[in-house]
Formats: sequence, C-alpha cells, structure tokens
Amino acid sequence: MRDDGRTRRRTPRDELAEATAHGEVYLRRLVRAQLALSISALVAFIGLLGALPLLLFLVPHLASISVAGIPLPLVLVAVPLFPLFVAIGWTYQRRADALDEAFRDLVGGP
Repeated sequence: MRDDGRTRRRTPRDELAEATAHGEVYLRRLVRAQLALSISALVAFIGLLGALPLLLFLVPHLASISVAGIPLPLVLVAVPLFPLFVAIGWTYQRRADALDEAFRDLVGGP
C-alpha cells in the first residue's frame, strides 16, 4: 500500500521479481513460444535433410546422373541445402529476437 492508503497497481515486472503465480504464467508463455519456435526450425531442418534420401529412394535414376563430373546427390546436398539452412537459422534468430523484445516490452525492461 502507498502512504495515502491506495494500493499500487502491480506490473508484470513486479510479478516476475516476486515469483508470483502471474509471473510464472508470463515465463511459461515465453518458454512455450521459444519451444514452439525451436521445434518448427528443427522440423524444417529435418524435413529438408530428410527429403533428399526420400527423393533418391523414389527416383533411383537420379543417383546415376552427374553434373560436371559430380554425382547429382552431392550437388543437391551442397548447393541448395546450405543456403536453405542459413535461411532457417536467420528466420529463427529474427523470431527469437522478436519474442525476447515482446517479453521485454511486457515487463517494461530496457
């Protein structure tokens, strides 16, 4: 209570600092959002990596094709996948930063 008898409105920062049930809800929501983001990045990574063996299994004659003397499966691994992995990582980093910024805005941090 304040000196004049009124109660002070509790902020999310107060809830977190005092480890109240509401503070736990804020943290749980942040952790769940981060977990969902991590799982989606992992699924995208595994999906891209797993698509190549599936493609070679479904279309076996692709393994016998060469591009400039290099087998096509190696070209498919080296050329298109690495830029896609970088794009997944870049997207993950941007979304993680956005989640952290939203949480900081919620609790009124710097």
